[in-house]
Amino acid sequence: MRRTVIDKKIGFIGLGNMGEHMATNIAKAGFDLTVYDIRSEPVRALEKLGAKVARSPQEVGERCDIIETIVVNDAQVEEVLLGKDGGGVLAGARPGSIMVIHSTVHPKTCQRIAALAKDKNVGVLDAAVSGAESGARAGTLSLMVGGDPALLEICRPVFNVIGKNIFHMGEVGMGEVAKLANNLMAIVNMQSTREGLRLARRAGIDEQKMLEVVRASTGNSWAVQSWEAMRQTAAQYTTGPKGMAQVGYKDVSLAVAVGHDVGVSLPVAALVSQLMEQLFQQEE
Repeated sequence: MRRTVIDKKIGFIGLGNMGEHMATNIAKAGFDLTVYDIRSEPVRALEKLGAKVARSPQEVGERCDIIETIVVNDAQVEEVLLGKDGGGVLAGARPGSIMVIHSTVHPKTCQRIAALAKDKNVGVLDAAVSGAESGARAGTLSLMVGGDPALLEICRPVFNVIGKNIFHMGEVGMGEVAKLANNLMAIVNMQSTREGLRLARRAGIDEQKMLEVVRASTGNSWAVQSWEAMRQTAAQYTTGPKGMAQVGYKDVSLAVAVGHDVGVSLPVAALVSQLMEQLFQQEE
């Protein structure tokens, strides 16, 4: 396990399909870790590894120097960090602490939170992750980071435990832009893989044989290489294949929205967003 010793106390909020593995790697690396999630099962699992348990996001902010979060969407990020009535992480965060947003959300959400946090002398990094659940488990995620490079260096020892590749993309929000662009390309490839395999099956070609052909040919991609693994992940996803498709729809829709903000037309992304519900369905 890669680690540089630091005296910072780490908080982790959001122990879902990705977050539980990320927090597990942090705990196993020996960091002083405090966790919070609304589900008790992953909390108990982390507690067995030595993590402390907080009763609220605000308590995580009160206890920790670096607070990492990975929840589903913009609304959950704002609720966890800001609280519905000001009772989120920021309410408890001490001056000099750092809030890290690993979720895939709109860049403006991160920028708005960073502006509010600045008034309390609390730093914010958006550090979107890529590599799927297998990468979270293995500690080989890619992290796309936006924010002050000095804050990144403070967090780097922790990031090195959860990720293999760490990229600084610019100011707050630019990590999210990079992640949305990455997800857009990946999901479009997944949709084209689904349609290509559907064509092959209907014409009488075995799916596994077709995947072998494509993996040795010009149609190859991460989506093709990971097709079976992604189907399995979707089947085991906390909210099932439909829930995983909804996350993909959220990501592609955010990419289209950011494209609108910066004046870039993304017609293929807009079309694929309408097809997300079918992406992980098991087809004959």
